[in-house]
Amino acid sequence: MNKSSVNSNPDLLKRLRRAFSGLSRCPQLKLRDAYRLVDGSVRVPYEGFPIELLLGNDGKRLHLYPEYPLQGDGKPGGSPNFLIEEPDHAAGTAISGFLRLEPGQELTLGTEDRQQRVLFDYPDSVAPRHLKVVHDDDAVVFRDRTSIGTCLSPMLNVEKTERLACLRRVLEIFGGPLKPLRKGDALALIEQVNHVMKNEVFRPRDSRGLPGGLLQLPGELTPIVVADLHGRVENLLVILSHNGFLRALEKGEACLVILGDAVHSERDGELEEMDDSMLMMDLIFRLKLRFPENFFFLRGNHDSFSEDIGKGGVPQGLLWKRALKKARGPDYRRAMQRYYDLLPYAVTSPDFCATHAAPPRNKISVDKLIEIHRYPGLVKELINNRMLRSNRPSGYTKGDVRRFRKALGVSPETPFIVGHTPMDRTDTYWLNVGGADNHHILYSAGETWVGTITRIHGEMCPMRYPCEPELRHYSPDQGERVVP
Repeated sequence: MNKSSVNSNPDLLKRLRRAFSGLSRCPQLKLRDAYRLVDGSVRVPYEGFPIELLLGNDGKRLHLYPEYPLQGDGKPGGSPNFLIEEPDHAAGTAISGFLRLEPGQELTLGTEDRQQRVLFDYPDSVAPRHLKVVHDDDAVVFRDRTSIGTCLSPMLNVEKTERLACLRRVLEIFGGPLKPLRKGDALALIEQVNHVMKNEVFRPRDSRGLPGGLLQLPGELTPIVVADLHGRVENLLVILSHNGFLRALEKGEACLVILGDAVHSERDGELEEMDDSMLMMDLIFRLKLRFPENFFFLRGNHDSFSEDIGKGGVPQGLLWKRALKKARGPDYRRAMQRYYDLLPYAVTSPDFCATHAAPPRNKISVDKLIEIHRYPGLVKELINNRMLRSNRPSGYTKGDVRRFRKALGVSPETPFIVGHTPMDRTDTYWLNVGGADNHHILYSAGETWVGTITRIHGEMCPMRYPCEPELRHYSPDQGERVVP
C-alpha cells in the first residue's frame, strides 16, 4: 500500500494509529456501574455522561466531563474535548483547576507532574504515574499503572448546567440582551460608575484626596486576572461562565482584575468598528456597579482618545472619541475621559503584581505610584513600554522586573503579569518570559483561546478556554438545556 492511499483514508489512519499504540488490544467496556481497573487498560466508548475517577484506595476523586462549545442558542455544538476537574469545581462551589484533553491527546494523572500537584492537591496515596487517559475520538482509554488501581464510575443523569446559569446571571446583571445601551441609559450608567470610582476601595488616596494610581488587593480575595480584551465581549463571557468565577464574585471570595485595553478591535477588517467597544464598556460598567469591591480595571494604552493610539494606520483613539460623541453625545465622551483619569495603573497583592504593559525602568516607589498624576513619564512607561528586544533597545529587562517587585515590597518570587505584548496570535499566555522567572504575559483577545491567571491551592495558575464567538448572542429564551 502506498503512502498516498493511506493519507487519503482517515479511517485507515485511525486504525493504524490505534494498532500501533496498543489501543486496539484494550478490552471495550460500556460503563454502567463502578469498575475497578488495576494495572491494565480499558476502552470506554463515550455515551454522553460524565465519569468519576477515584485514584487509589480512598485516594483522589476527579470528574471527567465533556467540554462542548456553546452556540448562540445555548445548545452544544461540535466534538467535545474532555475536562478533568475536581468535584467542587464541577459543582460550581469553588474556583479550582482542570486539565483539558483534546481529540488524539493523552495525559498521565499522578504526582510526578508539578502542575497537577498544584491543581488537584493530590494525597500521598496517588502514585507518581497513576492513570493514563487517552482521548480516542469516540472513546476514552484508561490505563492504570499501579497495583492499587483506579475506580471508574458513570455519573448517570447528571447535567452540567452551571455555564448556562452563569450566562443567564450575566444577562440579569446587564439588564437585558447584550447590545449597546441607549444614549440616556449609557450616560446614567457611566456617571454612577464614576461616583464609585472616586471612592474605589483598596486604593490609597493621593494628595488630591482621590484614589491614587496603585491598587492594593487583600490576600483573602482570590484574584482572577484578565488582559487585553479589545472589544471581544464573548471572551469575557467565556471567563465569567467557567470555573465558578461568577459564583466566587457573587460570594465576595474573588476579584476580577482586567489589565487594560478593553476597547478597539484587533481583528482584520474591524479596526474602525466601535460598537463592540461600546458594548464591552457597558458590560464592564454593569459589572463594576454589581461588584464594586470585587471588579477592577487598570488603565492600558488603548483606554484613551489619543490620536497616537491606533493599529495598522487606523487612528483608533480618535475614532473612539468621534464614535462616542456621535452615538451618545459630548457629555458621555467627557464622562468616559473622567473614568479613564480615575483608573489605577498598577496592582499588587500577596498573590501577584501587574501593570498593563511594563515595569518602570527608572527609580520607583509606592508613593510615586500613588501620586502618579504628577509623573506623566511614569504613566507612559507603565502603559506603553515593551520587553527588551533587538528592535527595542530601550525595552525593559528582567532587572526592571526584579526592582519593581522590590519597590512594591512583595516577594522576589511573586508573579508579575502584563498584557500589551502578545508573543503571537495563536495562544493566550506565555510564562517566564524574557528569562525572568514568574514574569508572565497574558492576552485575552485571541480568536482561538482566551486565558486568565488565578489562584488555585495557594498558587497562581494560568488557565485557558476555547473561544466561543457565538456566545455573545446567547439568549435564555432560545434554549435552556445543554448536555453535560
